[in-house]
Amino acid sequence: MTQSRVRAAVIGLGRHGLRHLQACQLIDEIEVVAVCDQRAETVARVTDEHPGIKSYTAWKKLLEAEKLDLVSVVTNGPSHAPITIAAARAGVKHIMCEKPMATCPWDARKMIAVCREQGARVAVAHARRWVPAYRNLRESIASGAIGKLSHFWFTCGGGLFAGNGSHLMDLARMLSGSDPETVVGMLDRTGTPNPRGDQFLDPGAVALFQFKNGMRFVIDMFEDLGVPPRIEIVGSIGRILIDEIEGRWEISAREGENRSRPLAEYWLPLIPRVLEPVELDIVTMMKSGLAELISGGDLSCSGYDGLATLEMIIATHASSRNGGLKIDLPLTEEYQSIQIPIT
Repeated sequence: MTQSRVRAAVIGLGRHGLRHLQACQLIDEIEVVAVCDQRAETVARVTDEHPGIKSYTAWKKLLEAEKLDLVSVVTNGPSHAPITIAAARAGVKHIMCEKPMATCPWDARKMIAVCREQGARVAVAHARRWVPAYRNLRESIASGAIGKLSHFWFTCGGGLFAGNGSHLMDLARMLSGSDPETVVGMLDRTGTPNPRGDQFLDPGAVALFQFKNGMRFVIDMFEDLGVPPRIEIVGSIGRILIDEIEGRWEISAREGENRSRPLAEYWLPLIPRVLEPVELDIVTMMKSGLAELISGGDLSCSGYDGLATLEMIIATHASSRNGGLKIDLPLTEEYQSIQIPIT
């Protein structure tokens, strides 16, 4: 007896939504039966290119009309929670939600609770979780390749602390195997218009997170920067440099007997090792994430991971609003209801 294919729909047909659609179509077990976007001309164009797929301009009608196994939620941030919750209550068992998971911690917690009650699996699309090179790097760090992890530094131009920076917040958690316990942050006040519309709020920011394992995570995305993204991960006896745009991945560390020499001998040489360039293709990354989601196995980026990253964003806003006050993580109840229209 042939097993039926997973019936899927993609809600939101912007650039990322089309990537989700393409990723779904690369998986033999998935059949995309419907798409949805509030822009009728966008839906028409997509269904013209993909005959046989049903079209909707209202996600509520889609969920009412179709019996679905998988939904990709690729709309703007404020609608993630209501769509995910409605999909779970409609019987959808696999939900891939784009980041940010929600725009309020309470909403994210409700998403997790409803999915658990309905027996639905929800994953959050922090796509680096599904890149083999980053998984291998996590193992190298855990095995002591650069000694004790001390510092994770990320800088990037263009602002959009939540939209772009959330990926690196999640990556810092993934690579360190730890969670932040405090943050001090400051929002950029330049006031650059949000590229997705004035209804959204996602300025640049700079933040210092202290992690439970002792690692310091600094993320600087102020809007006076016009430089491409770069990651530097520093351990007690080595460092890692990652430039995703240039395709540069390098590890430098002490070798031999120098690995056990006192840390105060900071002049000891670090021997460089260049890693193979890594191509970050979002369609390939999402294909891996969606395949994992429908497999029934452990999720690399669960709803709890999405919530942790969202709280890092909200905590930075809360710190800035309070003059750089140190905020504890996970967030206490007084900050759980903060709603920020990030996307």
